[in-house]
Amino acid sequence: MNPKTPAAVNRESDAARPVDAVIDLRERGSLPAHTYAYYRLRELQPGGCFELLSDEAPGLTLDSVNAQFRNRLHWEVIEAGPPLWRIRVQPRDDTPVASLKDLLTRDHERLDRLFAEALARVNAGDLAGAGPLVQAFAEGLRRHIHVENDLLAPVFVAPRTPGGDDPTSTMLREHEEILEQVALIEASLEGGPEERSTAATFMALLSGTLAKHEFREEQNLFPFWNQALERAIDPDQARALLDRVTRTLAGGPEK
Repeated sequence: MNPKTPAAVNRESDAARPVDAVIDLRERGSLPAHTYAYYRLRELQPGGCFELLSDEAPGLTLDSVNAQFRNRLHWEVIEAGPPLWRIRVQPRDDTPVASLKDLLTRDHERLDRLFAEALARVNAGDLAGAGPLVQAFAEGLRRHIHVENDLLAPVFVAPRTPGGDDPTSTMLREHEEILEQVALIEASLEGGPEERSTAATFMALLSGTLAKHEFREEQNLFPFWNQALERAIDPDQARALLDRVTRTLAGGPEK
């Protein structure tokens, strides 16, 4: 008897995993499939697992829903139709990191959540509550920028243009601007009443800057780095680099 492949073992493990709720798209009534799935999947909590049933191939529906969740869902087909598809859906953060792109994108999302909570507290006038969140965000962002500037960009050398409008040059330039904006936010929160009153304005500006910057990285640099890692470095070196990036983003020693 042939040994089971890792993929087969994973599918069996997923199939045996208990689910918290079943979403049957055949019972959606007049609602579009992606709308019904979106509203039901909003109930999915960290550590949870939902099973989705569909009498049609669910790929387009789940891709659309996942885009609304900013790719924070992981889904896998357990049983392929026709006549019935069974899909397990869980938070992507509960699954192992799949690639360098996945790791960096997840860190973007983690930092975005910290920053959004800090901004909400500043807007509510809770500057004391916002302070530790801003500090955690700033420390994490500086680690993230260090990884991209010093660990990845020198290894995966992308083509540069004389005008500096290539993805790597754009990233490095924007990182300097972002760090300057973060320093302004930190200084405003540490100052007197007049300085603290400017924090919300500085944070709103940074929010827009980050959204554009992260989109460009996730669409341009991260796929390039991911392909380069898979293509140009042997598996042991690739794993060592990925482990080093993981440790650094988490605040541990690089080694």
